[in-house]
Amino acid sequence: MGGGTRQDQIKGRFDIGGSVDSYGTSCPESEPKECLQMGEYLIEHVVNGYSLIKEGQLLCTYKEATLLTTDRALFKLDKGMLLEVSPKGIRKVLSPVKAGILGFINSDGSLKCSTKPVAYRVGFGNSSDELLQKFSEFMNEVYGIPLNKYQRKDRRHFIELVKGNKDMAQDLANYTSKANGEWNVPFEYLDKESARMFLKCFMSGDGGIGYYKQAERPTPRLKVRFFSMNRKGLEEIAALLREYFGISSSRIYEKKKGGLELWIMRVDDKIKYIKDIGSFKINHIEAIERVLRRIEPPD
Repeated sequence: MGGGTRQDQIKGRFDIGGSVDSYGTSCPESEPKECLQMGEYLIEHVVNGYSLIKEGQLLCTYKEATLLTTDRALFKLDKGMLLEVSPKGIRKVLSPVKAGILGFINSDGSLKCSTKPVAYRVGFGNSSDELLQKFSEFMNEVYGIPLNKYQRKDRRHFIELVKGNKDMAQDLANYTSKANGEWNVPFEYLDKESARMFLKCFMSGDGGIGYYKQAERPTPRLKVRFFSMNRKGLEEIAALLREYFGISSSRIYEKKKGGLELWIMRVDDKIKYIKDIGSFKINHIEAIERVLRRIEPPD
């Protein structure tokens, strides 16, 4: 969104406080107000936020706009959702944080949402402290509920963050089929920023970014992979990479010990991935930094 605070950016776009409509849109009032027309929807700045109007009818008033441009607006809803308004219409979009939660759950997490037997549970297990901390932060930001922490006795330094909560589990089950033993990419609710966070968190939990030395090669080789037992899910990740980031050289292989790997094949696509998306996992970050130091040496 550029420099300055979010409030300053929004104020600048709407020319808030002035008497002239900075977008040249005529408002349906005798006294000029700050307005923005997007297709059949009108966004009007009011004292307590932003009103969304269609055909002269007030649909809702939102306290906060997280993004406001001449062709797209995002308004904050509850439970980590956003309302996107554009000339194409309106739709609900996952915030990047909530998309990240789904990426974590679909990789190394769990989701139970059933009535027979009754079971409502959200969990994420990992041995990397940085991923446990990030998942906990994201869950607290979206739901405001602390998670219980358990040490798995059968695995060294493997921690599970778990919470039994019906509303939370039912909400997350609206966006992934993980509760049924599989998982999916929630295309319908993603924009580019939430797609980026979904991929970043999935990679952190169930992916690999490495810069490996090989005897037959003079230089190390960069590997970027996603792991899963779910072929359809990996195919959807491949589609997400292609549609939002132009990364098209992906291929799925069967692992010798079971499971599947989605590899990014071309060097330029691998570089694009590590620059545009990346990972929260420390050893992934270290590999990315080694690659970037080699291809972009300091002046």
